[in-house]
Amino acid sequence: MKTFVFVIAMMGLSLMQAQAQKEISSEISDVVVYLKGAQVTRTANVSVGPGKSILLFKGLTPRLNSNSLQVSTGTGITILSVNHSIDYLDSPKSDELAKKLVNRRDELQDSISLNKNTRLIYIKEQEMLISNQSIGGQQTGVNVEQLIRATDFFRQRLTEIEKNLFDNNRTTLEMQRRLDKINRQLNELNAQDDQPTSTIKIAVSTNRTVQAPVELTYTVRDARWQPFYDIRVEDTDAPITLVYKAKVFQSTNENWDNVKLTLSTGNPTISNYKPELQPWFLYPAPVQMPKVMKGINIVEDDVELYEEMVIEDKEEEARPIRIRGMSSLGKQNVTTIQQQTTTAFEIQIPYTIPSDNQGYDVAVSDHQVKADFQYATVPKRSPHVYLMAHIADWNELNLLPGQANIYFDQTYQGKTILNPFSSEDTLNLSVGRDPGIIVERELQKDFSSKSLFGNNAKETKAWKITVRNSKNTKASVLVEDQYPVSTNSDIKVELEESNGAKVNPQTGLLIWDLILAPGETKELRFIYTVRYPKEMDLIIE
Repeated sequence: MKTFVFVIAMMGLSLMQAQAQKEISSEISDVVVYLKGAQVTRTANVSVGPGKSILLFKGLTPRLNSNSLQVSTGTGITILSVNHSIDYLDSPKSDELAKKLVNRRDELQDSISLNKNTRLIYIKEQEMLISNQSIGGQQTGVNVEQLIRATDFFRQRLTEIEKNLFDNNRTTLEMQRRLDKINRQLNELNAQDDQPTSTIKIAVSTNRTVQAPVELTYTVRDARWQPFYDIRVEDTDAPITLVYKAKVFQSTNENWDNVKLTLSTGNPTISNYKPELQPWFLYPAPVQMPKVMKGINIVEDDVELYEEMVIEDKEEEARPIRIRGMSSLGKQNVTTIQQQTTTAFEIQIPYTIPSDNQGYDVAVSDHQVKADFQYATVPKRSPHVYLMAHIADWNELNLLPGQANIYFDQTYQGKTILNPFSSEDTLNLSVGRDPGIIVERELQKDFSSKSLFGNNAKETKAWKITVRNSKNTKASVLVEDQYPVSTNSDIKVELEESNGAKVNPQTGLLIWDLILAPGETKELRFIYTVRYPKEMDLIIE
């Protein structure tokens, strides 16, 4: 009787414990994406009765950082403990496309195995027929009719086997090609089988039945965003449109479906500890033993001091940025928050970012930037003339380094790298080539010569640059060229004619700043002479 009462009590206790545990269905509502990593917020509504309860959040990404886990609830619920564990039995649910691909992959693998087994059977039958071609004994022969029937049988059956082997091989190859495509697509979708999941167990206590929201926040490393830009130039008399965009990547094993997205310039993965200086000791380097090489003793007598330093590794925190200008999504759809060390862009329009590690474009903001335009050419290196945009107040934009697509008059011109961390006062951007301005560079042989005087050689080079403006508007053109400079006292270089260019004697750079009227052509000429010992082999352009 006592045993029966004990069993009933244990069953009742187990039932109470089972009732106290509740599996909670949650959804990702907010994601803050950092330059490296992301913070994910899940929300759910729960109903718990009086006493202690266990809330189970199952099927979460196994890549969450448990140290970053935070839980908040509504009033009336007290959080007793939070525990994180990895569940190796409960795999994450794949999307429908991945499921179909996995099923098709498994079917193809089974069909390929069956085809290979069938091929082995045909090969065995072929070997058996070839090895058993004798149809008569040693003492008795075979008549003609039997020989004809046997020959027909062997020929017909071996032909059938060869055809079956050919068809089998072709079918297997075709299935293998389809299998390879499916595997590549699965890799593209980042679909992985038998991946573990995370389970968050939250112990709560209430003194009455409560219905309240629960918010779960954690960080993951497998996400990032990177800036990129569209630079649009409609006309040289109008400001540049600089469109600030972001590419968001994530492979967290959780799809972000219609979430509120925030882009932050912070990086939670870096260390926040201030480095400490350690004593810096100097020690004499140990005297090295003489080296022996091919029977000759070489003694290194120089003894230097070396420095022993303790260096603490650290990553530099991402530079905060402040973005001005109206958002390309509209003012009401993007909110820029300037924090103490970072900047955050709250995107009000919901975004969906699958867990496939592909880049998804997110519009952030755009700016109307005043720029000075000038044509520039380096005819020594290229026969083209480039339209350059000079942005003077680019420091106020506080941009991040990134790739930029350039559009001029609605035409895509190519890509460039926008580096706002440059030390230059002006940000120079090449907008594209303009075929309306023509430049030619040619050697003037009548003014060029080479001669010998005793032990010395003298070479003179004369270059003519022709610039023509075939446009119907005035153009400012910057022309760059160079003459050689010498770092050897035996080589003497003299610039004899520069045709009004700005000359940098240290670098040999020549710059002409031209104003060309519509249809106007200008010619530039520069001449230089190089003197050097005639035994030197110099290549002088």
